[in-house]
Amino acid sequence: MIVSQIATREELHEVIKGYADDRDCQEVLLFLGRHPRTRFSRLAIVHALNGYNWGTEQALNRLTDDGVIKRYIENDVPLYSLSADR
Repeated sequence: MIVSQIATREELHEVIKGYADDRDCQEVLLFLGRHPRTRFSRLAIVHALNGYNWGTEQALNRLTDDGVIKRYIENDVPLYSLSADR
């Protein structure tokens, strides 16, 4: 599923179900789902999810590789977002 297709809460829950085997991916998706048009740095996401967790790093990479979230580079800092720019 591409990022721009995740339009409703129900669709987000369907995407989350696809990551039933990965709690870290689920947590990242739930966090980004609460802020669907906001870009966050990796450190902001880790902090929001209560501290460093190696799984969060892996989840960001997996979700980006799967096309569920998008990675942007601004001022040499990677930022992550659930939704595509409009």
